[in-house]
Amino acid sequence: MKKIITIVLIALLACCAVFADTIDKVEYPELDLAFQPTMPKYDAMGQSGLAVPTKLDSFYTNPANLAVKRGLAFTVPSVSLTVYNLQKLIADEEAMETVNHIVDKTATDEEKIGLATKYLNNLGSGKNAIAKIDMGLGLQLGSLGLGTNVQIKIHSLNKGSSLASIYLIPEVNVAQTLGLGLKIIDTNALSLSLGASVHGVYKAYFKGIGGNTAITFVNNSDQIAETLLWDTPVMGGWALPVDAGVTLGLADDTFLICATANNLNGTYHMQSFAGAGYLINSLKEGTIEVPEGREEPGETVRFDVQTPWELNFGFAFAPDWSLLRPTITADLVDMLEMCQNIGKDSFRAEDLLLHLNLGAEVELLKLVTARVGINRGYMSVGAAVNLLLARVDLSYGWQEFGAEIGDKPVDSFTVKVIIGYDK
Repeated sequence: MKKIITIVLIALLACCAVFADTIDKVEYPELDLAFQPTMPKYDAMGQSGLAVPTKLDSFYTNPANLAVKRGLAFTVPSVSLTVYNLQKLIADEEAMETVNHIVDKTATDEEKIGLATKYLNNLGSGKNAIAKIDMGLGLQLGSLGLGTNVQIKIHSLNKGSSLASIYLIPEVNVAQTLGLGLKIIDTNALSLSLGASVHGVYKAYFKGIGGNTAITFVNNSDQIAETLLWDTPVMGGWALPVDAGVTLGLADDTFLICATANNLNGTYHMQSFAGAGYLINSLKEGTIEVPEGREEPGETVRFDVQTPWELNFGFAFAPDWSLLRPTITADLVDMLEMCQNIGKDSFRAEDLLLHLNLGAEVELLKLVTARVGINRGYMSVGAAVNLLLARVDLSYGWQEFGAEIGDKPVDSFTVKVIIGYDK
């Protein structure tokens, strides 16, 4: 774990360091701009589990879960870290030797630069991801859910095959979520729950940032803060995306079937700024003092970024047994286009496999949980340990970053620590 943390820190340092350069145009459509908090359980189970009403963050994907399992839950706070592209680095003996030297505080500047260079070169061509940090507060009171999240993501975009062609795109999300569920049928044999949630999201993302600069800043980070605040163009804006869900429960909610519409009204109203400092001062004037010699920027550019909504379906078998609690899930995700093609020549039933995510978990005595999943053909695993007022969730898996399945599988490791009551 100490080695992994060291690699993460090096990767984040490299990301922060590349903020000095810009390119003429960032291909914003290459980014997944829809907001979702980090959920290791969901990732470990093959990114499935829409119909599972366990754990507080389940209402982020299906707000009807608030009505299926009403009660009290809170997190104060939760903190998660996700790192991408670890497998290649860990398999490199020379890289791991450098990590050991960093842990022992005997690494030379050349070794640190070499490790950062390898990490960036491992990103390959096209789009990729570096890391994601997520901090949140959550509360469920009966059928009402509240959540606050601050999320930092680092994307990458490589237009060539060398370090000079790599550009990193930092993204920051601040979100406040309000969800409400309503159970309109409530019997042991049959239940029907409805739910809706709205996310007030403020999003900011920087212009593309050159990879060569990262290497020069690995051992010279004094100017990073100034570069971020005043020298790197940034775009910031808000949206009010809405999720809606309906869940049908059978046999005392042992069998669950759901449908969700996610990211409705997901249009971000953006504005450009010459640097993050100017953006922050636009939200509250005088928050950060502008350094002497710097002129206030002139007119800014306003534009909209539209993110598509998704139609998803979920199934779960989740018996509430006392000692051993198994759960089996199956989700059909991003189904809008396929549903529109039903009855047309372009519809092929075998294409459903490309939209199918499967997962399973076993929880023993509500203390230890093991998870496994398949996300459109890619494996994932995970585990959780429940303590009195805390939980640790882990997940590791692969997901597709290419245009087609099999083009560019990327591995990711997530650890999430939750303080609170969330059974």
